[in-house]
Amino acid sequence: MDFLAKNLKFLRTSREEKQHETAAGIGFTRSQYNNWELGRSNPTIKDLLKVAKYFNCTISQLVEVDLENVHLSEFQKSQKNTHDVHLNVLPSVLLNTKKANLEEAQHLLNDDGTGKVYSLGMPKVITLDTQGNENVVLVPVKARAGYLNGYSDPKFIEKLPAYRLPGMNNGTYRLFEVGGASMYPTLHDGDNVIGSYVEQLRDVRDDRIYVVVTKTDGVVVKRVLNRLETDGKLILKSDNYKHRDDYPTIVCDPQDILEIWYCVGFISRQMRPPAEMYNRLIDLEGRITLIEDQNRKKLN
Repeated sequence: MDFLAKNLKFLRTSREEKQHETAAGIGFTRSQYNNWELGRSNPTIKDLLKVAKYFNCTISQLVEVDLENVHLSEFQKSQKNTHDVHLNVLPSVLLNTKKANLEEAQHLLNDDGTGKVYSLGMPKVITLDTQGNENVVLVPVKARAGYLNGYSDPKFIEKLPAYRLPGMNNGTYRLFEVGGASMYPTLHDGDNVIGSYVEQLRDVRDDRIYVVVTKTDGVVVKRVLNRLETDGKLILKSDNYKHRDDYPTIVCDPQDILEIWYCVGFISRQMRPPAEMYNRLIDLEGRITLIEDQNRKKLN
């Protein structure tokens, strides 16, 4: 959240308010707001919606635009168009950026100074229930092709099934149905993985499972090796070691990635068999038991 802390302070001081006044006006404690201004912590999407409504701006402006360096009249003009923004949508258009220059502006926004684009920003679309809590949207296998083009389209996302899952309160989560056997035996065909949205590709953890939405290969569930620092690539591999030739490893450029979701769990209708090492241990214990029984009989 590049400009959030700076913008929170700027907007508050522009209204000539103390921290406790702004916090009370939005419905937070002074301690919460102070931590956000100092960048010690970040608000949830639900809290960001409240902040944006209080300052009459969009979440995109709060997070992605240095408001202090935007001409005040231009910002106020843009505010007039924010009242009809759908609350389920995180706008992806930057303030004062023409559509023709959007791609270039987004590249500059994500540039860390080295020319390497490793930031995906916030999720383009979320859905909320009637209490303002984020839903967990399910992307079935049959909807994968449409998701590649519709991941940023609120009309498409709103047509997908949405649920509330226990424990999935802080952050943006999405369910993806697993198709095929590329991740067997870890995941089975028809399982649903629970993905937590990742804003920074640098945060991708080595040898963990992710749902990666790419321009080239579509939506894939893979185990990821992060080689951004050394080679500027992410390596996507399958767990199905018995049929490796059927599921080749994918070498992915960061510019090819539209979204990435860290798999924090899965929902399955199939109970997993014991692991191979466990089977071997059980077999060994059985053999030792038989040997002990035979020796005991010989002694008797």
